[in-house]
Amino acid sequence: MADAPIARRSFLRSTAVAGALIAFSGTLSACSSDEAPKPGATRTADVLRVALPSSISSLDASKEAGIMNYVVALLCQEALVGVGQDGSLQPSLAESWTRKDNTTYVYKLRAGVTFSDGSALTAEDVVASLDLHAKKGSATAFAYAYANVDSVEATGADEVTIKLKQPDASFSWTPSPGTLLVMSKKFIESTGENIGTPAGKILGTGPYKVVDFAPDSHVTLERNDAWWGGKAPFRQIKFDFIPEESTRLLAMRSGSIDVALNVPAEQIDQWKGVSGVDVRAAADRSLVTLAFNTSKKPWNDIHVRKAVAHAIDREGIVKSVLRGHGQVAVSIPDPVQWGGVLGEAEVQSLYTSIPQYGFDLAKAKAELAQSATPQGFSDVLTYPSSGPQIGRAALTLAQNLKTIGINLEVKEVPLEQWIAELGNHSGGIAVGWYFATTGDPSEYIQQLLHGGAAGKNGTNIAEYDNAEVTKLLDDAKAGTDDAARGKLLGEALVRSAADVPYQPLWWGEAATAFGPGVTTGDFGPYFFVGPWAAKVTVRS
Repeated sequence: MADAPIARRSFLRSTAVAGALIAFSGTLSACSSDEAPKPGATRTADVLRVALPSSISSLDASKEAGIMNYVVALLCQEALVGVGQDGSLQPSLAESWTRKDNTTYVYKLRAGVTFSDGSALTAEDVVASLDLHAKKGSATAFAYAYANVDSVEATGADEVTIKLKQPDASFSWTPSPGTLLVMSKKFIESTGENIGTPAGKILGTGPYKVVDFAPDSHVTLERNDAWWGGKAPFRQIKFDFIPEESTRLLAMRSGSIDVALNVPAEQIDQWKGVSGVDVRAAADRSLVTLAFNTSKKPWNDIHVRKAVAHAIDREGIVKSVLRGHGQVAVSIPDPVQWGGVLGEAEVQSLYTSIPQYGFDLAKAKAELAQSATPQGFSDVLTYPSSGPQIGRAALTLAQNLKTIGINLEVKEVPLEQWIAELGNHSGGIAVGWYFATTGDPSEYIQQLLHGGAAGKNGTNIAEYDNAEVTKLLDDAKAGTDDAARGKLLGEALVRSAADVPYQPLWWGEAATAFGPGVTTGDFGPYFFVGPWAAKVTVRS
């Protein structure tokens, strides 16, 4: 979830929603965002106390598609299909679905599902939720995923049919949590632009409902006892926004935090040293990458892009900044995300053929000398406050760039500002932080490499538009044979890498700390892509 944008997720998904950047906290609602929690707090068995490392300004993930938004929203809202812990598609609000032909998808809704306000889920509700993003002119963060939709209809009391303009092999993932959160038609019409605000809140069919929301402060959820999935373990969930790392660690030590996700790599030993705390780490299929705005000077000069790519020590960052909790990214998708599309040997062969720009300051200087700005230049790189490891990595890059004449100012900004800047493509150099919300390799590839004029600012954060690459991606979307689609996606990765619109940095690993009072038996890369709190239980 971008948790970029999980954005697709910043997650922008913002996704990323998946591999989130959160920490669960205790009784901190009376504290300011940087104020230490009161020591000695005791937990109540039916309340899960959660601290997020960054704030959110909207509950609506289709307006602010950051991973924090998804972490809250996916406890309240659901999609037609879900994502299993192995990354496969699973039934959710749709108990089954079929692809009648290459452009027609039919979803049969689960019986007996109600929204948290007591109203029954209908096919018309699903259509209204889809139309928010699929209708012409939609400006939601999910709209890009529905650009190929021709029509959405209720073709029965419990049936929804989606027809596409052209075949799209990866569309089956679209009505999953990363780009669809179902609300009632009545709620959509009555709440309008207030959806996601403190006054409007959000409505869904999930195990919890929002009862209080104060942007930049807190969110409080209460259990929806009518949830079709059964009774969730906690009566209430309290979120507070606490960005300071040491404050969250202090909260765990004082007994005010139940769980903390995205434990900083350099603090893992300290968290493990807290009595009763269980720290688990898992690859989260996230990607951190530099993005160069190929439409702006001096970044439209390939020699500048190559110079910067050669100036970042990715191996050193993984070792020193991430403390080994990550892997150097040699391309956009993590190799494990190719399951079902390419075999392991094929993926290895593909990745060895992708052009690489290893750490070499002599080559960096030589590339800059060939550019239109051989004497160097100055620019600014921002990173989200919820990603301190990104900031530390950026500072190492800035130090290296200074030796070749490029002055890069590294600035920490609030998560909401970072997401907005990525969406506006306002900078010359940016850092993208993406979390997989599907098990399909095209999720990142299409989002980051597809060109054309689909959006007012272009279609990707690098403003990258290579007709050959876009054609390969279009052919991959239209194909139905996985092996052929995988080959086309691979060719797009190889061809685009020669243009250096991005310099992938690392594929991430998330460390999550479970406090003495709670636990889960089901933890993995997609743990947070769904009603995750229903899988957290009180330790006996």
